[in-house]
Amino acid sequence: MPTTMRTIPVSLTLLVLLAAVPATRLSGQLIQIKTLPVADGEQWRFFPSANLGMGGVSVSLRDSLLDPFENPADGARLSAKSRGFFFGSPNFYSVSKNAGGGRTLPIGGITRIGSTFGGVVLALQQIDNARPPQNIALPPTGVFVDGPTPAIDVAPTPTTTPRQNQFAFATLGRVFESAGVSVGASAMWSGLRHMDGVDLLYAGSRNIDQHGSAMDVRLGALKAWPGDRALETTLLYNHYGMTHDVTWADSFWDPNLRVIVQRSRVEQNLDRTKVWGMHLRYTQPFADGGWRIGTVATTNLMSHPKLPDYQIAQVLTIPWDPGRSAAYDLGVGIGKAAGLTRFGVDAIYEPITTHTWGETPDSVVTPFGTRPPGSKTTENWFRFSNAIVRTGVSREIPMDSLRVAIRSLRLEAGLSVRSISYAFNQTDHLTRVDRGQNESWMEWTRTWGFGIRFTDLEFRYMGRTTTGTGRPGTFGNNSRAVFAAADANFLAPPNGPTTLTAVAVTTHQLAISLPIR
Repeated sequence: MPTTMRTIPVSLTLLVLLAAVPATRLSGQLIQIKTLPVADGEQWRFFPSANLGMGGVSVSLRDSLLDPFENPADGARLSAKSRGFFFGSPNFYSVSKNAGGGRTLPIGGITRIGSTFGGVVLALQQIDNARPPQNIALPPTGVFVDGPTPAIDVAPTPTTTPRQNQFAFATLGRVFESAGVSVGASAMWSGLRHMDGVDLLYAGSRNIDQHGSAMDVRLGALKAWPGDRALETTLLYNHYGMTHDVTWADSFWDPNLRVIVQRSRVEQNLDRTKVWGMHLRYTQPFADGGWRIGTVATTNLMSHPKLPDYQIAQVLTIPWDPGRSAAYDLGVGIGKAAGLTRFGVDAIYEPITTHTWGETPDSVVTPFGTRPPGSKTTENWFRFSNAIVRTGVSREIPMDSLRVAIRSLRLEAGLSVRSISYAFNQTDHLTRVDRGQNESWMEWTRTWGFGIRFTDLEFRYMGRTTTGTGRPGTFGNNSRAVFAAADANFLAPPNGPTTLTAVAVTTHQLAISLPIR
């Protein structure tokens, strides 16, 4: 793959951007689906994590900071010695080649009083618009008119002001000591004015106004047995709804002035996805020295009542909603959780199936007969076979002997690799034409971090860089766009390549936590 450009044959763009806090790691309770290696940014990765610098290993190793926010029952792990913590965790991410970025400031805490535990988190987020070079995206084809000149208005200038998102999270649970069971519930509301990267998915548009919200509700249970064995269960429902008001500048030929003039046109695109999910994780020791083994199993059933008609690099769209998906995670992990050195390895397999289709609102006459209103025009099937491997290590360096306020230093490093591979099959019921296609790519994430533990607070820094993905419309100095050829009057999948510029997504996260004694 060239360093500045990636050209991929595509059939259509399916970007199910699941708007929920568990997107902080791909192996969490929500499973991400995408059919193009589009860099999706890091706008959901803002909760504190003790394992993020170690590649995000999570199957066998507990994450003392992140786990209570992913499974609400994990707040029961807070003990009388450490009854909770308050935290602030500013997060900054950027996409290379001026392709986007953002920053988030969450503040909150979680505590346990007796058998009851709970917590609250509030966050504000600012997302920067991507800034591709001017005059790269081509406007829609001009329309030549005879007769009176149509009313003309000036197409708006693209918005460059950063947009803000708001988040509110709350959790509450209870411990039943005699049974070794804890239960909890959590809810997170997201008020969204900007999804990272969406402004690059409508090639040639003048402005995109985004607005919507997401709600994530969870029920969790934790069963602990003697010998440090534990089974965790999470049930979730997630609803994501966004509206994209896209302004296009249509070109018209003015026969009187003999010039091309422009008139603005607003097109509304809806993005709706509902997810029902269940997540299981079991961990136990398997050898001396703090070694542990764990397994995970996740199920996501998704419905897509409405998906946007993205337009990337002049690729024509086709009818492809509604639809549904079934995604699964099956994984195993081994880790060392005790002593000065922590180490972990996760291996996860993700089988996913997606079926989308287009429905005609009116009857359609084809060479093979008339299809009635509501019948399917095009059906698309995706069958994924994805895999994730993560590994990481950390080393604690005690400082007590120096008689200073610093108790210890912690160094972290890790690596995560995600392989995405799918087979695509499409049936066009209007032409009775079938076609198939196979795609695959790999995404590499390098992580690092360090921590400083004082007597009354803990400071952490985590960094990560993801490569192997790209973004449309952000071309490097030596890049060129290769556009697809398609019949302008027939709704069919594109039969040529589209272009993604290779980018790197870099995230820096600071976390300051104060334990509650």
